[in-house]
Amino acid sequence: MRKFILYFEPSAKGMFIRQKAKDGTVKVSLSTPFNFFSPGETIAQIAGSDSSEEIAKQVKPEYGFHKIVEMDHIDIGGGVTFDAKTKQYKSMGYGFAILKDDKLRLLSPLSFSKEKIKAYYNIAPGKLGAVPTFSDIEEVLAAEKIITPVTREDYDNQLERAFSSKKPFFRILVAMGREPIHGFDEYYEPLLSLEKKAGKMLDDGRIDFKEIDSIIQVEENQEIVKRIDSVKSHDGYDVFGNKVKAVKQPMKGFKKGENLVPSEMDSSIFVASLNGCISVEKNKISVLPIALIKGDVDLNTGNIDFNGTVHVTGSIKPGFKVRAAQDVIVDGDVEDAQVFAGGDISVALGVVGKESVKLVARGNLRAKFLLNAHVETGGSVEVDDSIINCNIVSYDRIRVLGDGGKIIGGKLLALYEIYAHTIGTPNETATAVTVGKNPVLEKELNDKRNEIKMVKNKVEDITTNLQLHFSNEVFLNPKEYLKILPPVKKKDCLLLLNDLANANSSLKKFFAEQKEIESRMKLLEEPAVKSSGTVYSGVVLSVKKSVKKLESPIENVRFFEDSEDKVIRFSSLS
Repeated sequence: MRKFILYFEPSAKGMFIRQKAKDGTVKVSLSTPFNFFSPGETIAQIAGSDSSEEIAKQVKPEYGFHKIVEMDHIDIGGGVTFDAKTKQYKSMGYGFAILKDDKLRLLSPLSFSKEKIKAYYNIAPGKLGAVPTFSDIEEVLAAEKIITPVTREDYDNQLERAFSSKKPFFRILVAMGREPIHGFDEYYEPLLSLEKKAGKMLDDGRIDFKEIDSIIQVEENQEIVKRIDSVKSHDGYDVFGNKVKAVKQPMKGFKKGENLVPSEMDSSIFVASLNGCISVEKNKISVLPIALIKGDVDLNTGNIDFNGTVHVTGSIKPGFKVRAAQDVIVDGDVEDAQVFAGGDISVALGVVGKESVKLVARGNLRAKFLLNAHVETGGSVEVDDSIINCNIVSYDRIRVLGDGGKIIGGKLLALYEIYAHTIGTPNETATAVTVGKNPVLEKELNDKRNEIKMVKNKVEDITTNLQLHFSNEVFLNPKEYLKILPPVKKKDCLLLLNDLANANSSLKKFFAEQKEIESRMKLLEEPAVKSSGTVYSGVVLSVKKSVKKLESPIENVRFFEDSEDKVIRFSSLS
């Protein structure tokens, strides 16, 4: 065994070590700063004696780091030469010394990026503080057949910045090819969130999972998407001059769909051309005037609220709500749900309720049948088959159009007409049908009459006060009468006269409003209840202010109010 003086850390088997953190990330760091050598520097030497004192005299103190080891021999590897005269192992170039399997060699500090488009030199000052010069780098690159070196100026500037940072180790870019440009087709990025909500937090802390805002409403001229222009592919090359082929990347983002137009401010921004909702179909973003629900309204869609028309291709499931500023179209049925429309409601199948089903339309309602439903429409109600146990208010007419169409149970009110083949049942199921009444206007008129009554009472109270405290002459010529009153009485009288004037003004206004309501209550046609089949006994008929309960069935009949006697009459429908 012989003793060797090593001026490097022999345990280092590579320039870098990889350490895995607790979070799974891998950190790469320099294994040791003591193993970098410049050309001609001593890496190791054979000790000329076994004496520690003698060996200490042979150590190069200027190197700062050394270790003494016992080994049989050290073989020479790449980048290392042995001086037999001095018994020293010397560096033939700049590199990182390692001792592996008794062989001493220098690792090249040259490293490459992915696809070898960039080449770097890993540098730590040698034992005497020297670093590779640009000429040294040029020789290394030429030996490696690298043809795209950086400029001397760029290399020197990088070195200067590295020394200024006072780091013991740094990496310098020494050669650079050209990155390939990976092209892609034009695509569009959304400028609003397309994600559904998990639900709506209620005041008591619970979450309503039916409120997930599945309909994304947008307004005309609202920014929807941004265009990302296409990029053409261009091949690059690595530091050896070899081609690095460009690839066409798969499309990112979305395609542009319907009703999106360029913004006047920025042609790459596309805005909605109309009020509507976002539709994403086959990776294409569109703005549609109609909210199309493909399938049922259920937990997948949540409740629907839209400022246009809603079209449901399935059914509206129990407990859910659909609100639309315009029409609601349902291809299936409505099952104990609620529907509110600013326009019409159309249900291809039926409406089946228990307790909570409710349909409100400013326009008309059309359905195959209605069962246990609460309905209110500003227009007509038209049903194909039957209306059973429903409460309906229509400010036009209610008609069951089928040949065997029937109305059974419930309370129905229409302004002009109620029609069905059959009304009621032979066993006298409680059924009430009313025409010629407008509950909203009747309430409005009643409220107005109450207001008029209150103001009239106020006028009477003020008049009585004036008569008690002042002479009736105050009503004949108020101005002259006030002149003869003492100041205190004059003030009281003036206040009462002002209150009287204001009350009379209000009374005049209310009378005009009452007249206007009464004019709106005038019917455009005589209301009637009609049946082409049978109206059974027990049915309660109301026409305008007249009421009649049928004592026996009547067929093919039209019920109306006699304009003179104010009683319900009937005639043959045909």
